[in-house]
Amino acid sequence: HIPRPPNAFMLYRSHMLKNRGNADPEKRQQNLSRIAGQLWREMSDEDRAVWHKKAAEVHAAHYAKYPNYKFKP
Repeated sequence: HIPRPPNAFMLYRSHMLKNRGNADPEKRQQNLSRIAGQLWREMSDEDRAVWHKKAAEVHAAHYAKYPNYKFKP
């Protein structure tokens, strides 16, 4: 099984969760995803563009590693 490359929001969410530290006592993934979604929607287009660029880089690396990959749900 070849995993799907993450999109810009998934990369942002992962980064947010890794860098939140111990200040946030929330542990439920459902609530963490909701909070990440709110922050994502409030983010400026310029800040979001950084994550879209990172996602494009990850996608290119994924394509280089798996050139015949096709997403099949």
